[in-house]
Amino acid sequence: MRFDPENDLRAFQAHVDERTDRALRFSAELEAVEVTERSPGGEVTVRINSAGGLADLRIHPEADRVSREELARLVLDTSRRAQVRLAERVGEMVSSVYGTESGTAALISEAYAKRYPAGGGSDER
Repeated sequence: MRFDPENDLRAFQAHVDERTDRALRFSAELEAVEVTERSPGGEVTVRINSAGGLADLRIHPEADRVSREELARLVLDTSRRAQVRLAERVGEMVSSVYGTESGTAALISEAYAKRYPAGGGSDER
């Protein structure tokens, strides 16, 4: 096998470019991801952004039949469920970009799963 520094350098640069493109694509997709969730009784709908923050909150007429305390709980519980779905969605996205065996995919998925664990909300009623 013959050593060709220019060819090796071109191959290395192509590899770096491909990984950079993949990272930029994932970053743009991650920035745009949002999750919408509605409470089981239809009282509220929340939209969560890629950082897990509340991007939108809708109070529906069904909320008129619950107390303010119950409404507050519904908002929090629905937000938590949306955050769990966000973590799942990010896990799917990162695996599709980097592959299921990727250390990068595992790291990002685990970070979101730890931040927004399933079962992290108050008891469902």
